[in-house]
Amino acid sequence: MSHFSIEEFKKNHVAKLETRELNWIATAQEAIDPKYKRGQKAYIVGDGGNDTGKIKADHFNLRTMVIPSGCEGPLHMHDDVEEVFFVLKGNMIAMIQDKDGGEIHEIPLQDRDCISVPPNDIYRGIKNVGDEEALVLVILGGPTPHPETYPKDSDLEKLRLSQSQ
Repeated sequence: MSHFSIEEFKKNHVAKLETRELNWIATAQEAIDPKYKRGQKAYIVGDGGNDTGKIKADHFNLRTMVIPSGCEGPLHMHDDVEEVFFVLKGNMIAMIQDKDGGEIHEIPLQDRDCISVPPNDIYRGIKNVGDEEALVLVILGGPTPHPETYPKDSDLEKLRLSQSQ
């Protein structure tokens, strides 16, 4: 006899928009530059669970990110996970830079365009170049990714290093 409970299933495996809180995630980054303002709603997270209302996953994270017009998620690198940006709504530019520096390549992205960036070796970022707020689906290929790093001489990397001491 099965002990399946639809209520337990819904509690553990369903995350509704109405229960997601918009978390403005870049407050320390915004102190360096207001263009880093952005918010997110977490749906599936490696460190989530029933008590947080998020779906727990073993192999990836899924969030939506709200990026106001003119704002961006700065260049950063994850050494342990690939990262996917899927533009749900907006006029975006993906920024890609080799880990050794050099030219920042810009790749235009619009509604339903997608970019996947492998772990290590490549800095990635995304900016809203449209007149309206953008909505981007972000998927990280790991349960709890290591903290991101930023280009070597950037103000954000200096901030990260000062906070880790």
